[in-house]
Amino acid sequence: MRIARSMLYTQSINGMNGSMNTILRLSEQASSQKRINRPSDDPSGAAMVLDLQEHINSLAQYDENINSAKGWLDTANEQLGTISKTIIRMQELANQGATGTLTDKQRGLIAKELRELQVQLIGLTNGDYAGNSLFAGAAIDSPAYEVGLGATVENAKPTLVHSVKGDAKKTIAIKFPVPTATTNVGDVAIPFKYSEDGGKTWKDATIPAGVTDTLSVRLGGVEVNFKKGEQIKQDTTMRIRPAAIYKGSIDGEAKASYYGVNPSLDPVARGEFKTPIAIRIENDPSVSIPGTTPVPTPPAPAVGDIEYSYSLDNGASWIRATASADKFLNIPGGQLDLGGTGTLTKGEQFVVKPIDSAIRIEISAGNSVQVNSVGSNFFGGLYADKMTGATGPANGLSPEKNIFEVVGNLIASLEMDDQDGVKKCLGNLKLANEHITTETGVLGGRQNRLSFALDAHGKSKISTQSRISAIQDVDVAKISTESERAQYIYKSVLSTSAKVMNLSLLDYLR
Repeated sequence: MRIARSMLYTQSINGMNGSMNTILRLSEQASSQKRINRPSDDPSGAAMVLDLQEHINSLAQYDENINSAKGWLDTANEQLGTISKTIIRMQELANQGATGTLTDKQRGLIAKELRELQVQLIGLTNGDYAGNSLFAGAAIDSPAYEVGLGATVENAKPTLVHSVKGDAKKTIAIKFPVPTATTNVGDVAIPFKYSEDGGKTWKDATIPAGVTDTLSVRLGGVEVNFKKGEQIKQDTTMRIRPAAIYKGSIDGEAKASYYGVNPSLDPVARGEFKTPIAIRIENDPSVSIPGTTPVPTPPAPAVGDIEYSYSLDNGASWIRATASADKFLNIPGGQLDLGGTGTLTKGEQFVVKPIDSAIRIEISAGNSVQVNSVGSNFFGGLYADKMTGATGPANGLSPEKNIFEVVGNLIASLEMDDQDGVKKCLGNLKLANEHITTETGVLGGRQNRLSFALDAHGKSKISTQSRISAIQDVDVAKISTESERAQYIYKSVLSTSAKVMNLSLLDYLR
């Protein structure tokens, strides 16, 4: 086989380049302390490192979420601690007010301090984190409560008073010295007496007769709206006293949407709904609101009726129903007020969707923590129905655990010099405070979950980093030995190549 001189040069250069590449590769690994500096170094190892690094990045994002959630819950916990101290002070004042030796003037002074504490309590429940309301449910862009007035009704339904508006510096007492045993609001004018000075003096007033849903009476700077049709007895009494009006969202509340061409409709859902409900108009071809005679198609609906269907499973199945066109559409969980007049056409739809009052932050894959709270579940208060405007105790709490209503009645009892009423409120204050303490424990449980998740993430990061190091990092002793060996080989290649290059044909012939 003939060996050309060009082949010697090529082989020598290839040997030198190969040895140099090995030296450069080992030098890079020694410098970076990593075995894999680019995907081509170890494709499968590089892919595994990328997956593990992605896991670490996701843990870093979850840690940011946890810190944000901690901010929410820590702030809420601090607010609840101050709220608890405020309630303890209220209990101290109630204890003083229940003492039999106190005069009405002394009880009045205690009531003044309680009014200030109630305003402070409302301010604390309106606490926020980074501008987001802590206790307003999903309505995080507005305060949870506002100062208002409520009515405590005795010997009649609480719904006798539809709502109270205005401002009163002191409790207003109302009594009905009517001649008959029972009278319905609106049927006739109903005289009554009211006192603005704790029952010392009384003034005359009258609930007018009328056909409207509510009938209003002005008592100084206060407007009391009575519900038409409610019964008043001879021994019916009431007190108009301080209250807190809850403005946030509540569990079970729902938003109604209309999908049709009638611009005057603004539907409102009333009730408590667990799942979305679709409502479809079935009148052919149309029906008016309030109802007129629809075009008859067999079987013809009654004059003025709305034929509709509702679905609880996203339209997979429908249930037929009928309603008078000037009333609500009954659906599971409540009713749908069509909210306007005009024409409904066959096929038009409404959708009622429950509002989720909880705001949740994801702290790990498939695991989230609620960071806000529904204030009415903690503190109660009064809630104004968004459709009718009727004001009543917020759902979810018994009267003795509704701290704002308990405090309102306590103030009224002190201003009316009602020692028995003060004693009753004192017991309820204790129950309300115990309820808030229990709810605070729920927040504490959420905080513990965050701590556990943060600890788990830290351990997972350490484990993952160890796995990455095992795949990617170099063995320093091994790389040092291989580097020395590569340099020795390179020097040998240089030496051998130099000697070969000096050979000529004369050397061969000799």
